[in-house]
Amino acid sequence: MNNFTANTYEMKREIMNFCKKISRGVNKPITKFIKDIEYGIASSGSCLISNISRSLNENIKLKNTIERLCDNLNNFNDTDKVYKNYIGTIGDVYGDEPVALFDDSDISKIYGKKFEDLDDVIDASSLDKKITKGYHVCESVILTEKEKQPISVYSKIYSCKSKEFKSMNEYTMKSIDAVKNVLGRKFTGVFDRGYDDNKIIDYMNDNYFIIRMNDRRVFLFKGKKKNAYEEALKRKGKIRMTLWFDDNEEREVYVSHTKVTLPYNKKDYELVFCYGLSEERPLILLTNREIHNKEDVIKVVRLYFSRWRIEEYFRAKKQEYEFENIRLRTLKGINNLNLFLTIHLGHISLLAEEVNKKLLSIKIVESSKSLRGKILVWMSQFARGIKNILAYAHTGIKKWQKIEIREKYKQLSLKL
Repeated sequence: MNNFTANTYEMKREIMNFCKKISRGVNKPITKFIKDIEYGIASSGSCLISNISRSLNENIKLKNTIERLCDNLNNFNDTDKVYKNYIGTIGDVYGDEPVALFDDSDISKIYGKKFEDLDDVIDASSLDKKITKGYHVCESVILTEKEKQPISVYSKIYSCKSKEFKSMNEYTMKSIDAVKNVLGRKFTGVFDRGYDDNKIIDYMNDNYFIIRMNDRRVFLFKGKKKNAYEEALKRKGKIRMTLWFDDNEEREVYVSHTKVTLPYNKKDYELVFCYGLSEERPLILLTNREIHNKEDVIKVVRLYFSRWRIEEYFRAKKQEYEFENIRLRTLKGINNLNLFLTIHLGHISLLAEEVNKKLLSIKIVESSKSLRGKILVWMSQFARGIKNILAYAHTGIKKWQKIEIREKYKQLSLKL
């Protein structure tokens, strides 16, 4: 496993083969750019164009490489082709009962002044949730069948101050549509309490959903209007279950459920109460999945808690790839770079799906030098492992690309 040259060659070959698949149908210069940006992100572990440029190790001035990559990102117009190739390359690895996770995040630009349409966002990483300058991020991921790794199928960075902005719900609907188009069959959508909205419930009625309810929600309990939170305090969990978290922590919780009716559409749903995670506030979940027995209730709770995998996805983007450190001034360039980062993370999830079978995946995990051998979300470990393997590369990927070198033009001249 310590044959660094062989490992580096194999890793480069894996990245180049993946880039060939996602660049089908685009011209040669764009194909070269895609290979450069994908390899640069993997090798540098960064979204900073300067770090990506250094990892390419080109025999020209660094400034020229940075300018070329920035120009390509700001002028890139083949996003639909590349995205379609990406979805086709990923394939159907989602299983018979796919689970999609939806969440919002943010990019904080505390000191930014020249970025296009900077908005006011709540910095989720700060303890006091202070409002700073930045952008909103709307994301939807689907979990793979075997290892339950998140694969993003929609990622949009937007600002409420942009001319084309209509509403935040519009981006949420687009993220749901993206999952519908990719899967083409019924799925379970998992949402946090920020998505407690009648429009979301109506939009998801053709599929299953599990949404955490706001404490102010009112339902019809046997025809009488009652507050869900007040009703939850009157009840006790009858079903005992154990939840396992990534840090090997076990938590015993108690669960109960009841049928309720939403006043605005008069439709019946299941309301699930979960006690034991917080001493004061019970967890309240609304779902249109049918609950007939104890196993059905436990499944709903476990599906909701799979939602933290999208939180791990955001953590990997921000910590391993300096996602918040993007320094492109235009929103178009920022979204294009985000697309290529999304593609790279999708490639990582594919490799992680074969973590116990594919030799390259085993090498990546060993190269990450992680303290824990078995975890649930492999994204951070694979990101560090790939970066460590490519650190032994003395050259970039120029020799892997077919660059046409034309002879110097010879003009016919006559001596007089």
